[in-house]
Amino acid sequence: MILTLFWIFVDLIPFFVAFQVEPPTLGFSIGFLLALLIYLFQKKRFGEVTTIITIKVFYFFIGFWVALLLPSFHLFDFTQLFMYGILTLASVASLVLKKPFTLQYAKKVVPAEFTTHRLFFLSNFWLTVIWAAAFALSLLCSVLYAMRLISGEAGVTLVHAWNLVGLAATILVRPITKRIFLKKQG
Repeated sequence: MILTLFWIFVDLIPFFVAFQVEPPTLGFSIGFLLALLIYLFQKKRFGEVTTIITIKVFYFFIGFWVALLLPSFHLFDFTQLFMYGILTLASVASLVLKKPFTLQYAKKVVPAEFTTHRLFFLSNFWLTVIWAAAFALSLLCSVLYAMRLISGEAGVTLVHAWNLVGLAATILVRPITKRIFLKKQG
């Protein structure tokens, strides 16, 4: 599980770095470069690229041009909205494409004999559904905060509370599924 969280963290690095750099044009170009490097690394190392990093490459590319051409539009003011919008889009898109994004991370750390079993796919499908819901609820809280319908403290607390639900699911779903798999094996 720790290794899975590590790979998820790696995909988040472009956000963490880009939104700390001013001016926004520079931040978005650094984000684009980092996302592109992670994309290329994943392609070479694993043969496939996670849905989340693919979307981030496009996001930072477009964000760079928006920051360059419309400097008065402060994209960084909407960091949470963009981050949870992208995460929601990526998780829902991965479900629609029948390639749950959690499956992409799990394949990197789970022995190959488990990855072909139906339970492996199902557990990752439901884990992705939980994360998609958590991201969507975090996005909703970010929208409510951006529209000043809830306070900053409440908005940030709610955003992180939904992430804790996804993290708890990540911790609990895999061991339960592994137990079911082993029980069915005999």
